[in-house]
Amino acid sequence: MKKGYYIILGVVVIVLLSLGVQNRIVNAEMNNDEPIRVLYQEAVEKGKVNSEKYTFEAFKENYSLAENEYQTLKNIIGQDLKFEQWFADIANYGAFPDGEGHSPSEKKTNNLLQASQTSNGNKLKNTIRKGDILIISSGGFGHAAIATSDTYILEMSGGGDNPAKWFAGGISDNNHQFSKDKWIFGGSEQGATSARHIKDWIQLWRVPDNSMAIKCANYADATFWNSGHGYTKNRHIAYRLTAATTTLNPNYCSKLVFQSFYYGSGNATVIQPSMAGLSFVSPGALPNLFAGKYAPYKVGTF
Repeated sequence: MKKGYYIILGVVVIVLLSLGVQNRIVNAEMNNDEPIRVLYQEAVEKGKVNSEKYTFEAFKENYSLAENEYQTLKNIIGQDLKFEQWFADIANYGAFPDGEGHSPSEKKTNNLLQASQTSNGNKLKNTIRKGDILIISSGGFGHAAIATSDTYILEMSGGGDNPAKWFAGGISDNNHQFSKDKWIFGGSEQGATSARHIKDWIQLWRVPDNSMAIKCANYADATFWNSGHGYTKNRHIAYRLTAATTTLNPNYCSKLVFQSFYYGSGNATVIQPSMAGLSFVSPGALPNLFAGKYAPYKVGTF
């Protein structure tokens, strides 16, 4: 009888000890997460994050990813900013312009199936119009492009997963234009290969003044692709992240889109005048830089 009692008592003690260890681990994790939770709440209160469309878990994952990019880019973009401020000002908290946000692992669980990507991509392809702005969230710095026609997308493709190429020596001849099908689903055109962008989250934004959107798209096409609006590229733009938004070459993804509307709009105040002196433009901040009646609206998330 005593032997059975001691066995039961031993099991109870082991269970209690195990629960105690687990509780300490959980409490430690919660304590480690507390600064990130505070930052998340600040972003929500500022209206930069929509808590219904950007979960804390996704925010935390993007925070960790951004820490790695910060170490690489902090001396070029956002100098003298501590990481939390850099994550807010430069990375826009990893959020889309409307506060929606997703992380790479969330993407893998929600939208990895080929059939789902194909359906989603076809919806996007049928929705794109000339002058539209495309913003991609992949959990890190993000990406942006502009539709120079109803069928073609222009971008600075960048250097993939090697941030050293983004600012050190740059990447020569990095401006590319793809049919929207190849840009969305991946494919080659004129010696360049587009990533399969639909594997990531994409938002489509549209300037409500259609004639202005077309005017700026024409500027982008002539300035960053072909001076005579032809199919074959005769503009050759290097990719490099620099702390200035005025130079046309070198360039980078969101800067090219920004300049298309800033310079391409002529005398119209399409971009807020106070934004002309920006040292850097992040993809997630683009729609918030426009002025008044020209402010883009979100067509959808794909």
